[in-house]
Amino acid sequence: MRKFVVTGTVIALLAGGTAYAEFEGLKALGKEAGKSVVSGAKENVLNQVTKKLKKVQNEKGPIKFKTGKAEVDPACDKTMTSIAAIMADYPGFHVQVDGHTDNVGRPEANLKLSQERAEAVVSYLVEKKGVEAKRLSAKGFGDTQPIADNKTKKGQAKNRRVDFTVTKL
Repeated sequence: MRKFVVTGTVIALLAGGTAYAEFEGLKALGKEAGKSVVSGAKENVLNQVTKKLKKVQNEKGPIKFKTGKAEVDPACDKTMTSIAAIMADYPGFHVQVDGHTDNVGRPEANLKLSQERAEAVVSYLVEKKGVEAKRLSAKGFGDTQPIADNKTKKGQAKNRRVDFTVTKL
């Protein structure tokens, strides 16, 4: 009879250990699922703010530059004011300013111009609109990411643009 009790106790302990291991496994799965949900939620918020920043240019007008220059046209001030206001609404976000060009000219020159234009937008937002410099970065893509056909003047005009990408919280 004692053997049975000891065996029963050992079996109960082993079963308890298995239950504990299963519980720990479920707990780990729960943490991973939680991370996935949080990550998905963050990604969703990043995308929503990116869309808001892009929408501003559709409503207020695109950011324009003098031909072949990296100087922001002062007529874009309303657009820049709205962009700064969105950034103020989301103080924990970092925004990458993406510069793009059409395919007219040498690719190396277009890449340099797109970088300079992205940097000009960052400077404008920092110096004239009070956005913290650490919340912005600039990246030039040259003519590598067209959104329209470069065979027409209208397509080229669409490809000469600045986009905004919210990169992190």
